[in-house]
Amino acid sequence: MTLSEDQIKGDIAKRWDYSSQRYDDYHGHGIKSDEEVAFWRALFGQIIPGERLNVLDVGCGTGEISLLLAGMGHRVVGIDLSKKMLDRAASKAKAMAQAGHEVDAKFMIGDAESPPFENGSFDAIVTRHVLWTLPNPQNAVTSWMRTLKEGGTLGVIDGLWNDGSLETRLRRKVGELLILIFERNDISRDSYSPEMNATLPHSKGVSAVKVREYMEKAGLRDIGTENLADLIEIQRRHMPFRYKISYKCDYYAVYGTK
Repeated sequence: MTLSEDQIKGDIAKRWDYSSQRYDDYHGHGIKSDEEVAFWRALFGQIIPGERLNVLDVGCGTGEISLLLAGMGHRVVGIDLSKKMLDRAASKAKAMAQAGHEVDAKFMIGDAESPPFENGSFDAIVTRHVLWTLPNPQNAVTSWMRTLKEGGTLGVIDGLWNDGSLETRLRRKVGELLILIFERNDISRDSYSPEMNATLPHSKGVSAVKVREYMEKAGLRDIGTENLADLIEIQRRHMPFRYKISYKCDYYAVYGTK
């Protein structure tokens, strides 16, 4: 069965609407420790240097990265196809503002493959755990390039979540079973349908090498890769065994300049 473009986008929004209920609870999505906050701040200070930048967070989800960047003093816009994800992001921003924190972040519906902004609108674009979910990743990276100002930076944070090995399959099955037992949460329901997985070129994750290739084809220069194995270890230290057992992957940031 071949899905239409509207069906694909609708399924993506539906899947992440469902995941919004628990997204911040999942280790590796929600930021769980001061140690992890410090790592993210150092990473973004490296790949998008500068102050008070206009930053687009593509596929922002519940706003974890958007709000972290806003906390670093940047002006952030987050877009996502999932209204329920955006509602959670806006609620978190409101709570931060009520607690006395200055938060320059706003959230709106937007397609990651075609951000609704004019050419050269942003100093930096970041995206975390998004490229693997897209049916047209090269089109997405090219559109992000268009939306950047000259000299602007694109940072892609993603991973090869499932390398297909027997060890990985066993780890994931045991982790899913333990989460079901201890949390009564069937995380398999967070997955795309078989039809959607067949549509996505990177349904099990995307390699850093492939991301570099997308960036090169889009015309970005000075492309660098940062291995995030140290971040994985920080996250693993703060997660229960039922998550830790399956949390092992090739995790990275790839960044380049327009």
